[in-house]
This record gives sequence, C-alpha cells and structure tokens, in this order.
Amino acid sequence: MKNISMISIMCLVAVLLGLITPSLGELKYCPAPDIKRAGSCGAKGDEDCFFAVLARYAASLMPRNIHCVDVGKNRSKCSFEIVCGSI
Repeated sequence: MKNISMISIMCLVAVLLGLITPSLGELKYCPAPDIKRAGSCGAKGDEDCFFAVLARYAASLMPRNIHCVDVGKNRSKCSFEIVCGSI
C-alpha cells in the first residue's frame, strides 16, 4: 500500500514539475544600449560587433541579434539584445 502511494505521489510531482518548468526557462530579451564605432561596418561588421559586445558585456547576459548598422560617413553602431533586467 505504501509503495503504491509513494509511486502515485512521485508521478504527481513529476507531472507538476513538467508543467511548471517550461515557463521558468523562458527568457525575455530587451534592446541593449548601442555601442558606437568609428568606421563603417564593412564585410566583417557583424563579427566585429560580436567581439565588441562580448568585450563590454558578460556572456551570461546572453547577447543575441548582434548587428552592425552604418549611421553616417565612417560611423557605425552595434545593436543587440540582452536578457531584460540584467543591466
């Protein structure tokens, strides 16, 4: 009798954790302050921005959607998102 009750309780806990856990794992991303750069983006602009973002922000902030954007003659900026509320 005790074994059946214990198994039932364990199954119930597993089902409840399965329902709750996915909602805890979803992160919300927000735009981060742009990083201004001298020079145009060029062919490796996104790659350069990737390194610029990681030099300024910890990888634990999980930056994503990193792009280089030309904003004028010989000027550009790195735009990206990080986990909301992390800075």
